[in-house]
Order: sequence, then structure tokens, then C-alpha cells
Amino acid sequence: MSRYLSFRALILVFLFASCSNEPPLEQTAVAVDERPKTIAPIKVSTTNAERIDLAQPLVASGTIAAKQTSNIGVLSQGVVEKIHVGVGDRVKKGQALFQTRRIDYQQRLSEAEAQLDIAIAGSANAESAFKRYSVLVNDGSVSRAAYEDVQTAFQVAASQVTLRRTQVATARQALDDTIVRAPFNGAVTARYVDEGVFMANSFSGMGNSAVLQIQECEIAAGILFAPESEVGRLRLGLKGNLYVDGRSAPIPSDIIILNDRVDPQARTVEFRMAFLNEGCAVRAGQSVRAEVNVDPRPALVLPRAVLQGSSTSPYVFKVDGDRARRASITFRDIDPVRIEILSGVSESDLIVVDPLDAMRDGTVVETDVS
Repeated sequence: MSRYLSFRALILVFLFASCSNEPPLEQTAVAVDERPKTIAPIKVSTTNAERIDLAQPLVASGTIAAKQTSNIGVLSQGVVEKIHVGVGDRVKKGQALFQTRRIDYQQRLSEAEAQLDIAIAGSANAESAFKRYSVLVNDGSVSRAAYEDVQTAFQVAASQVTLRRTQVATARQALDDTIVRAPFNGAVTARYVDEGVFMANSFSGMGNSAVLQIQECEIAAGILFAPESEVGRLRLGLKGNLYVDGRSAPIPSDIIILNDRVDPQARTVEFRMAFLNEGCAVRAGQSVRAEVNVDPRPALVLPRAVLQGSSTSPYVFKVDGDRARRASITFRDIDPVRIEILSGVSESDLIVVDPLDAMRDGTVVETDVS
């Protein structure tokens, strides 16, 4: 029995010694992971930004305005007796628009004319007396003082006639002014009151003193706004086209007014482009877009295919040695296939075209310049 136990102990010692020569499993796994790996580069096409003279219209937006808009009030105050036109009516210069009550002004004219008749009669009497005294003073029948009194009375009577004539003219004009006429060809665009309302011929501070609004709409203009960065390219006389909603054909025009002031809040400059508006077809207040033929300008251009990211965080991949590096940019659209680079890229940079979705900052690349 003791021999059997000794034999088993020898076998166990032998097996233990054999196992102790094998490396641990953990050490074997680490040795496999630490073997160097080779990363295959991604082949990419590249391009450079190109400096060109860009002949691109300046695009601006704005609103259509009539040549002239007037709020028409009464000339002779009183109750509005009759309005002859309505909103949407076309009117000609001199056409009657509305009238105030005339009877009061007719009475004032009659009174003024009667006062003129009295003044004329008085002047005739004074003139007759003056002529008689002119003869008598020469032969000594009347004194020089009496003669001068008669002469003064005649001069006063003549002045009274002049005054009464002026009053008649004023009363007649006031009567004529009870009928208010269109100051220009145009369209009625608003009506503020109805018949029966008393209207003063001066603004009282208590509300609108106008009866109607008319616009001279056969000549109109686009009031347009461009970024202040475009101020240097705008000047009077530049030609272009206006595009109005609801009108298929563009309207040729040119810049007739260029504001010297830049809006400090919006950072825009205002300019105006006028056009003949036959039949008032284009309405004041409509939105309008202008394309102005400005002089070419230098621009740094890239194909749109390089662009990555969103509209708020655009970027491209630059090639730096054998790596692709992400670079944030600012840009502006030129057309469906080109963009203008405003910042973030120079002419010497090599830019990846159509980068793969898997590309990241630091990706190993192999360039193929296109």
C-alpha cells in the first residue's frame, strides 16, 4: 500500500512540472493583440479653389410702391355731401372725387358780391365828388382842405372796391373747392368716411382728416434692399429685371434712386427701380425681387461636391500630408454646381471632392488630383 501511494505522488509531481512550462493563456492573447496592423488609405479625388471674376447678378428683395400716394381731404370744410368714386376706381386728373355741402358757400359768395356792388356804387359817388371839387378848388370856390377830404374819400372808396373784389374771389374759390378733384391720374385705394360726416380742412389731432386715398399707379417702383457688403457695386443707372409674384414675365428697369444711408439695424442699403405700370397691373404692396446687372467681382469658387455638414455648420475636408482634416467654412451659393468661399479655404488648399460618409478628421487618404 505504501508503495502504491509513493508511485501516485511521483506521477503528480511529473505532471505539475510539465504544465508549468506552458505560458499563461492571458499572456498568449496579449501577444496576438499587440501585433502591428496596417491601415489602408482611402483614395480620394481633390481640387483647389479657383479665383475667378464672377459675373453674377445682385439679387435683392423688397416691395412695390406707387409713384405717389395721397390722402385727399376737404378743401372747404363741412359735411361730406357726396362721394363720387369707390375703392378700386381709376380716376383722371381733375375728375371730381367728392364734395362738401355747397349752400353755405353759395350764400357767402352772394353776400360778397352784394358788398362789392355797394363798394362800386360808393366808389362811383366818391369819384364824381372828387371830379367836381377838382374844378372848384382851382377857381377858389372850395378850400384846399375840403378838396383833400374829398380826394381821400375817393381813394378809400376805390380801396373798398379792391377789397370787396378779393372777398368775392375768395368766396367763389371756396365754393369751387367744395368739389374735390383728383390731383393726378391714379386709382382709389382707400375710403375713410361716408356721406354725412363733418370734415375739417385742417388736421385736428383727433383722427384721420382724409376722405379718400389715391395712388398714382401708372408709374411704380420697386423699393429694394441689398446687404451693405454690396454698396460698392451699386450705382445709379444699373439695369436689371424685376420679378413680381403673380406675373410671369420680368419687368426691365434700372436704378433711379440710391440711398446714401445704410440702415444701422438691418445693415442694408435701399435703392429703387421704376417702371411704367400700364393699367396699374402691378399693385402697390406686392413683394418684388430684383436681379441687377452689376460689374463682375473676384470670387473664390469650389464645386458644391466638396461641401459637407449642415447649412448652419458647413465644412470641407482638406488634405494635410496623408491625412484628411476637417475645416469649417462660410460660403454663398452661386448656382446648382458651384459655391463661393467666403472664409476657411485658400487657393493653395487641397480639398477632397465627394468625401465618403465614413471619412473623419484624421482619416488616412491617398490623393488623386482632379
